[in-house]
Amino acid sequence: MAHNIEIGKDGRAKMAYSNREIPWHRLGKPMDKDALTAEQMLVAAQADFDVVLASVAAIDAEGNMLRNPDGTPVIIDDSRATVRVNPNGTFDGLSTVGTRFVVQQNREVLDRALDVVGASKGDAVVDTVGVLDGGREFFACIDLGGLIIDPTGVNDQIERFLLVRNGHNGKTPITFANTSIRAVCKNTVIAGLDAARSVFTARHTRNADSAMEEAQTVLRMSTEWAAEFSRTAEKLLAIPMNPVKIDKVISTAFPKKTQETQRQEENREQVWAIVRDIYKNSNNAGGYGENGWSMLNAIGEYLDHYRDADMLDRANASMNMYSWVSKTKVQSEKFILSLV
Repeated sequence: MAHNIEIGKDGRAKMAYSNREIPWHRLGKPMDKDALTAEQMLVAAQADFDVVLASVAAIDAEGNMLRNPDGTPVIIDDSRATVRVNPNGTFDGLSTVGTRFVVQQNREVLDRALDVVGASKGDAVVDTVGVLDGGREFFACIDLGGLIIDPTGVNDQIERFLLVRNGHNGKTPITFANTSIRAVCKNTVIAGLDAARSVFTARHTRNADSAMEEAQTVLRMSTEWAAEFSRTAEKLLAIPMNPVKIDKVISTAFPKKTQETQRQEENREQVWAIVRDIYKNSNNAGGYGENGWSMLNAIGEYLDHYRDADMLDRANASMNMYSWVSKTKVQSEKFILSLV
């Protein structure tokens, strides 16, 4: 499994993490709980660098800059380069980007994320910070604390993180995601997005700042959201499920087509069987009982992790609140709640 964390010329991995849990790759600098502010974590991860935009000049195969007869360099007008400014005065070319690209520094994106969750810079728990792909990407994970569902019964604790992602490559948008997966490498960043309950993205344009102001509304990261989520989960936990109800939920989420071919029928029945198996496992009914909460989680697990699609497609569908995947989750929740 590749971690994609940048390893500096000094041999140090450009990552820092709370020492409450060591990442699987065992790279980066462990930090005490009293040193988890944004500034301290950025410095420890060597992620507090500046990125600047530069014109792109043409260079021949021998490394010589091409010049016009008047001595001026040949400039590629429709492109710009993102360049990292290192503390020792050297530079690293990161990527070529479009002329509308606006740099958002890592510290700016992380500070805005802290604003989204209503935390001040001095007391927020920034759990992980890292630099990926040679400086082209940045990630951080803000620990929002666990949310206990049914504290007198099943004690299902949902870890809550705000995943933060920034890119200097013209491809990776500014991203905030409400997820239960702790980001410690490139793979867990993707997995966190794949499992995210809600995601906000903004392109690196002049409108990025104003767009990020809407992040809290999109993510519903407020205390009110957490309370409402808990109330809904409690209602779902109180709804008993039986084989008849289970079949109704599954057939509503993945309905039979009017005129199915034999192949379509076989595929649908396979999906139904997979969802039933997921419902029975220890993460759902096997651990938390035969109830609506387990049923809804089974639907979500299938859509996010088991359905026949590649990881990128599943991640994109989960991130898009208007996708059929997101709509199926919402419709399933409403249907299960109607079974009271």
